[in-house]
Amino acid sequence: MNTGRTPLTLTQNTAGVPDTSETGDAFGSGVSLGDVNGDGYADLAIGASGENSGAGSLTVLYGSASGLKTSGAKAYSQNTAGVPGAGEKSDRFGGRTTLVDHTGDRRAELTVSAPGENAGDGAVWSLRGTTTGPTTSGAVSFGPSATDVATTGSPGFGKTLGS
Repeated sequence: MNTGRTPLTLTQNTAGVPDTSETGDAFGSGVSLGDVNGDGYADLAIGASGENSGAGSLTVLYGSASGLKTSGAKAYSQNTAGVPGAGEKSDRFGGRTTLVDHTGDRRAELTVSAPGENAGDGAVWSLRGTTTGPTTSGAVSFGPSATDVATTGSPGFGKTLGS
């Protein structure tokens, strides 16, 4: 742990971070670190599952030799071109996130959940990592039916993600 570095406090009102803080956004509802662009620095995925009446969103900040930077931050939601589905009230997209290199190409894939999707059934999305960050090209999503999870009682698929 580097105790000599000044802590970084982030909100949606931090310069360079997309959007604006509003009551109930739940910025930070899902957080994960991983190198999404393969540059050797940790990048940060931050969920805001309460954004836009609970439709949810996710922000990616990129790392550098001097730490995380807010310039060049990217925001994603179900309404982002290429992300499967459409944002709806109470989906909670961004409820959980992971940045893990599943393909072995030294770029972490962004996995994000929306445990409120489809009236609480839940779903998970995966966006591949590229040299410029997560790409929506070829993005996939899946829910309980793809993995034979029963939807009785609103399982909240994706409520828990792990690496």
